[in-house]
Amino acid sequence: MFGSVLRDFRVRALLTQEELAALSGISERQIRELESGRVAAPRASTVRVLADTLKLSPADRTTFQLATQPDAALSSPARTDAAPSPTVQAEAAASPTGRPDAGARPAPAQLPADVGGFTGRAEALHALDAATAAVVTVSGPAGVGKTSLAVHWSRLAAPRFPDGQLYVDLRGFSRHAALDPAEVIRGFLDALGVPLDRIPSGFTAQVALYRSRSAGRALLVVLDNARDAHQVRPLLPSGPAARTIVTSRRRLTALIAETGAAALTLDVPELDEAVDLLAHRLHPRTRPEPEAADGDAVAAIAAACGRLPLALALVGARARLTGFRPTTIAAELRHPGGRLAALEIDAVFSWSYDALSPNAARLFRLLGLASGADIAVAAVAALAGRALPEVRRTLAELTDASLVVEHAPGRYRMHDLLHAYAAERARAEEPEAARQGALTRLLDHYTHTAYHADLVLNPVRAPIPMPLRAPADGAEPKHVLDLQTALEWLETEQAVLLTALRQAEEEGMHRHAWQLSWALDTFLNDRRRWQDEGAAWAVALRAATAMTDRPAAAHAHRFLGAVNGRLQRFDDAHTHMREALELSIAAADRAGEGENRFVLSYVYWLQGDGEPALDQAEQSLSIFTEIDDPLWAGKAALAVGWYHAELGAYEKALPFQERALELQQRAGDRANEVVTWDTLGLLHQRLGDLVAAIHHYEGGLRVVGTMESPQLRAQILGHLGDASEAVGDPQTARERWLEAYEIFRDLGHPQAADLRRKLQSPGSQ
Repeated sequence: MFGSVLRDFRVRALLTQEELAALSGISERQIRELESGRVAAPRASTVRVLADTLKLSPADRTTFQLATQPDAALSSPARTDAAPSPTVQAEAAASPTGRPDAGARPAPAQLPADVGGFTGRAEALHALDAATAAVVTVSGPAGVGKTSLAVHWSRLAAPRFPDGQLYVDLRGFSRHAALDPAEVIRGFLDALGVPLDRIPSGFTAQVALYRSRSAGRALLVVLDNARDAHQVRPLLPSGPAARTIVTSRRRLTALIAETGAAALTLDVPELDEAVDLLAHRLHPRTRPEPEAADGDAVAAIAAACGRLPLALALVGARARLTGFRPTTIAAELRHPGGRLAALEIDAVFSWSYDALSPNAARLFRLLGLASGADIAVAAVAALAGRALPEVRRTLAELTDASLVVEHAPGRYRMHDLLHAYAAERARAEEPEAARQGALTRLLDHYTHTAYHADLVLNPVRAPIPMPLRAPADGAEPKHVLDLQTALEWLETEQAVLLTALRQAEEEGMHRHAWQLSWALDTFLNDRRRWQDEGAAWAVALRAATAMTDRPAAAHAHRFLGAVNGRLQRFDDAHTHMREALELSIAAADRAGEGENRFVLSYVYWLQGDGEPALDQAEQSLSIFTEIDDPLWAGKAALAVGWYHAELGAYEKALPFQERALELQQRAGDRANEVVTWDTLGLLHQRLGDLVAAIHHYEGGLRVVGTMESPQLRAQILGHLGDASEAVGDPQTARERWLEAYEIFRDLGHPQAADLRRKLQSPGSQ
């Protein structure tokens, strides 16, 4: 009933499902489920947001609300590897302005640290101040100081943009693959407070949501190192109060024509400004004294460096480290090999490099091997195969020499020109075995840490089919012991990890590429970064093919099937599933076939085809029962029961859930056992047997108490609170909700907002 009413009002408003999702903040999949009737009983908060978005009249609102059912619908199934979420997720409360707790969320403040000793560029700073256009482009050659200017001005102007500052390095002209706008949009939506489950799956809808969230906000957006107008266009905020600064080595003529952007071209500074910049970079004891000789020397240095700010910074660092006077440095430059033309700064690089200690020179070379946009100190230690205290001391020497920048606490990066120089030095001076050893340590560090983080995020996941070997000596993977640590590490390192797995493929380190793709899957799926998830599994498929590992290839195909299903590319999804099934059947791999049919059931479910989903899950259960695999049979039985429930056959679902419980207890699969206890509670609650529901929730609590899984615990506590309220025990309900809320709040989980509303409702006070 409600689904057809929602569809009628949506069509009347001339909105597609994707457009309604973008405008309301409710996921497209949820809207699709509501309209198909799979979720017959939406929450009151969802109904309210949809009515607001559709701009319903009072009479239409009454019709809309009467179409709802009083009972809450059974939510998503237990996650079983590539299938839906690892817990039974309650619907998060919707909000027309973004994250439910947006009022308490601080404005984004993503600007990098300002450049120390910034000087000059008065004319450019004035131009930025005076610009009235919504978009300003800053173009110029590499090393000329575009980023320094944009960041310095943005920090000065930040008080004019109280709704926040967004920043991203688009990597348009770096050694890394340019950032996909879809990845950037996802990060911006998160920074603007949009919950994960309110982000639509389609890129067009994500862009629409970003623009609706930025409209009316005094927001500053810095898009650094842009490749072209196509990369920038979707990232422009809307509204007259927003300002966007775009830096690029290109003039971005198309963007200027389309948006009316103000254009600022940054060239090398004039000689007097370059002299002033160099003087500020020198240590006081080596600054030019009034004597004409030193003054002339500084001018000679600035001219020889082509007045390029990057080269001037390196010369200043050399002077500070060596104590050499400007006359001495100028004399070095008079050597025929030391004369520099604009952008030909290898000689300046070699001065800085040659002045390093042996340990620092080696670390500089090795940093040229790392492909990430930046690198954490722990990863530097793995790359070098040295202890952290030693590495920190060596990094301090490189920082003092201006060869690396600590742009955030414990995170380092180097200019692209310097990175290219470091890579050249590594190829020239490091034996191949040493380069290979360094990369192996670095990839072991990333892969093992990501793997252990995944085990924390997704304890119900089946074991990795390609087990990890012991990490190389010196790799020192990070110890990930809890969910918060795992999430924080993966959030911080995600771009680096995606670059690392591509580098592993390029270097022929296929085992690392496959394993790292597997280890990132849970995080990328939970964060709805499905394009990245698909790209990772495409790398894994190529790696498995290169290794002629058919089971690994089949595994990659089935995950690509799941990802394409989430992206609603169902033709591609079924193509990958057919490939996976053919590989498994050809190899007489019954377990692989069972897993493929299990994931295929998920793809059918995403299409809204409940009967084929149930059929494939039943075939999967039959196979795993035949080969006596209680772990996977338990997963399959859980799925069969859940699909019966999705089709409204709750009585049929119960025996499969009970069978799943027995199999999970036999296999020692405690995480999925918790999910099954919880699902049984929901089923009994839906059938009206509240006593049995509470019994099963409490059974799940007993099991989860023996393991470290706060998210599962909070999920059951929330459901137990609902059941307690239903039996007329508001005090117990409030206690359960409060404990669940505190856990979800600490995890930053969107479900915290739903529980907060329950706690604030008059009946729970």
